[in-house]
Amino acid sequence: MNAARLRLAACAAAALLIALLVFWTMTALSPPRIAAGAFLALPLAVGVPFLYSGRRRSYAWMTLALAPPLVLSLTEAVANPAMRSWAALVLFDVVATFALLVAYLRVTRSSSLPSRTAP
Repeated sequence: MNAARLRLAACAAAALLIALLVFWTMTALSPPRIAAGAFLALPLAVGVPFLYSGRRRSYAWMTLALAPPLVLSLTEAVANPAMRSWAALVLFDVVATFALLVAYLRVTRSSSLPSRTAP
């Protein structure tokens, strides 16, 4: 898969994750849930334009921005039976987004880096 396709797929997966987090925020509006939703979605929303532009550092830090939605989806899957289907969808999207981000980083890695196996 080439870098342009991976870039578009990563942007789409991150946008879907933002939409799922907004849906979670809107299911029961309260000030703590709105704050939690903003805390979860804001780093992703800030990062998507940089992902689209193809900045490698953005792909690196976006992998770290996926940790809070991962924790939320795992917690909801265990603690809230009513939201298990949503949590499974978010969990799948987080894993897919992570895989796409790492794949893009591997595809765009510079071949001019020195080898660590060379004597």
